[in-house]
Amino acid sequence: MYHFIINPKSRSERGIKIWHLVKEELDKKEEVSYTFHITRYPNHATELAKEICNTYSGIKNIIVLGGDGTINEVINGITDFHDVLLGYIPSGSSNDLARSLKLPKDPIKSLESILSPSRFQYVDMGLINSTDTNYSRLFAVSSGIGFDAAICEETFHSGLKLFLNRYGLGKLTYILICLKQLISCRFMNGTVTIDGGKPQVFKKILLITSMIHKYEGGGMQIAPAADPYDGQLSVCIVFGASRLRVLTVLPFLLFGKHIHFKGVLTFNCSSLTIGIDKQSWVHIDGECPGTFTKLTASCIPNQLRIIV
Repeated sequence: MYHFIINPKSRSERGIKIWHLVKEELDKKEEVSYTFHITRYPNHATELAKEICNTYSGIKNIIVLGGDGTINEVINGITDFHDVLLGYIPSGSSNDLARSLKLPKDPIKSLESILSPSRFQYVDMGLINSTDTNYSRLFAVSSGIGFDAAICEETFHSGLKLFLNRYGLGKLTYILICLKQLISCRFMNGTVTIDGGKPQVFKKILLITSMIHKYEGGGMQIAPAADPYDGQLSVCIVFGASRLRVLTVLPFLLFGKHIHFKGVLTFNCSSLTIGIDKQSWVHIDGECPGTFTKLTASCIPNQLRIIV
């Protein structure tokens, strides 16, 4: 039995069109039994995943049709990861998880891989905790505070993304909003504690991002050395640079070459504790739950079993 969770609004409502193609193919295969569930509101996918886990016994084959945000909602609804085999048909704007795992872009090829899997992998996940509000959430791809999170927050509310997605120019949204945020964003000061060590002080922080996979924001290689199988977070901190200096570094993000610039620090760790001096936006797999000043990010090794 396959349980499909579909975000119909992913990529400017292209998700429902992709689901119709997938369903038509499924219905040709009389031997395949499945259920499907359409998300109706934010975090509905979490409720659906939890319901599937609590209703069915044995291994649950949960297939997500949506973007990285839908994947995030689903993993936060899984009650026992040992009992779930996850399939993914990417239909979002960014699809950074699919990009990292080299999953097929064609939805029918994705479906074929899921129905006749050659292999699956156990990949790492991340966990964010905040003492600000007792907030806790898993993430599949990345989580960041500061500049990249502010971009996510504005992108979510921008009609520009909806407009450009219609013409296949969704990535241009991030670039334009990125430039706007660079002008208006406020730098942060704070401390970072790596694996329980001595707190390190950083000034003029632009962003602190913890990555499981190397891509975020639709293909920007924030952490080019990230490995979803190594049991560690790959962290990128940008600090101590002027806005003009940051502007010169930004184009190199696309290719992961920003790590060679002064003011860019990258490292791997199991956990990271962050304390900053002002409320700042946080993103978790491209969705922004709010603003925070204190966060702990940690890696949960080999937790998510996914068809690749």
